[in-house]
Amino acid sequence: MAKIIIVGGINIDIEGSPYAALRPADSNPGKVGISYGGVGRNIVENIARLGGSVGMVSLTGEDAMGLDAKKHLGDLGVETQYIEQVPGENTGMYLSILNDRNDMELAICNMDIFKKITPAFLEERLPYLEQAEIVGVDCNLDFEALDYITKTLKTPLFLEPVSASKAERVKDIIGRFHTIKPNKIEAEMLSGMSIDSDEDLCNAAQWFFDQGVKRVFISLSERGAYYKDEHGEGIVPPNLVELVSATGAGDAFSAVILYGHINGMSAKEITEMGMACSSIAVETKTAVNPEMSMEKVRERMK
Repeated sequence: MAKIIIVGGINIDIEGSPYAALRPADSNPGKVGISYGGVGRNIVENIARLGGSVGMVSLTGEDAMGLDAKKHLGDLGVETQYIEQVPGENTGMYLSILNDRNDMELAICNMDIFKKITPAFLEERLPYLEQAEIVGVDCNLDFEALDYITKTLKTPLFLEPVSASKAERVKDIIGRFHTIKPNKIEAEMLSGMSIDSDEDLCNAAQWFFDQGVKRVFISLSERGAYYKDEHGEGIVPPNLVELVSATGAGDAFSAVILYGHINGMSAKEITEMGMACSSIAVETKTAVNPEMSMEKVRERMK
């Protein structure tokens, strides 16, 4: 059985980029790419590519893309028996249109299917969740689901906030999580504290500890990441690489946090490995670098 289980979303990402300036209300020649996405799914794939024991609880629609996304994870060794199809629903989709500067011009997000991850849904799957060493969730889940799983499950919980607006739903229950990984803006919102210096970082992390959190990681963009656990705290700078897309960096770091938990790594060791994995992730345009592997991570950390 999987040592790590993620409860989260599987999306199909569709991205269109024009060859020239966008013309509204017209058909614009350009490129269209389709890939697997979703914060939860991305974290799961990264863990699997690192050789971790991982399973996923999620939902897809009865469509070919959802079935393909499930099969893709299964082929990587992920436990997928709890990735289930919902009749009459589409797999979660994120459709974005870029402009000629590769900035997002417009996007439509259909995540209605994840409203079906309810307390009743989770209760039926508790026996599976309870055998894990750590369970990861993200704030794409509704508050009712997050409230239920944090009150009911005794297994250590990892939180990926996703965004400041979505993280707000767990502000009052943040102390129920064993490990959290906000960025600076999310950490400010959750703690109610401004973070303008390293001292502020330490104070915010201590506030999380006072609420009951045992491990705190705060992403600092170009500065790297801050960490704090019972053994100490500090900042690990990022690896300098050629940036192709920053999209997958955070999910790669989250994967290492979960991988490190089951392998007895300290917060400092996790952050050092997380920076290496993040540097590999940003070297490709896809959400997960298909070349991600423990061998490549070790080479990057030399």
